[in-house]
Amino acid sequence: MAVTPQPESGPQSIFLIGEIDAVYNSLANRLQRSGAILTGDREDADLTVSLGKISHTLYPPPDIAIIPAFMDEPIADLVVKVHDLLVPEGVIGWGTEILHEWVEWVKSGFEGITPPDIEARHWVHIRDASDALGLLILTDTGSITQGVIDLAGRRAWSSEAVIDEMNLLWTRYTDALNFTHSVESLSQIPSPASHQYTEEIQRPDLSVLHNALKNAGIEEGWHPLTAMRVSLMELFAHSENEL
Repeated sequence: MAVTPQPESGPQSIFLIGEIDAVYNSLANRLQRSGAILTGDREDADLTVSLGKISHTLYPPPDIAIIPAFMDEPIADLVVKVHDLLVPEGVIGWGTEILHEWVEWVKSGFEGITPPDIEARHWVHIRDASDALGLLILTDTGSITQGVIDLAGRRAWSSEAVIDEMNLLWTRYTDALNFTHSVESLSQIPSPASHQYTEEIQRPDLSVLHNALKNAGIEEGWHPLTAMRVSLMELFAHSENEL
């Protein structure tokens, strides 16, 4: 769904407010690449968009509030609840912290305190989320001017499957660094899809998001593109850069 929206009637000047972190920067960059002008003066803006907890205290309320799904809904014309956001750079307050705990645990050789287990999650990469959010913000579809939209990945992944995939990727990386690859380590690397969660779990209702994106001109609707394996590789890459 990596399509740059070309709004004909959408707002061009946006007041984006929230903690300056990887989520803010990703959305800001997406909006700017789509032709929006970000302004620091709310009075000059066509639209006010809030990110995270400031959505509850901003007055007057924002036009669009984007929040983690576990947060109470604030007052706004449109509330987008983001479930299971995967942010490789690391960010606090969006529910991605557990993934970074797993990365460090795998890198340590599973030493120390085992990170908590969690139920299966519908992880969605920040790039895919920002693409969708940019379209919702910039495109005047008429059907998304008010209400609540849930945003999440389409597939559920158990903690066991994610940790197994992390371990596989880290082992291959360290084998390459240490020249310790074997025939076994280089062959038959399963796809993460083989570990896809098959038990019953309720997924957030993505139909409103899907239809809104179709109305915005995206024929396939909500179709996140970033593969889980790529997402996990980026998690490891950023963890190494932080050393």
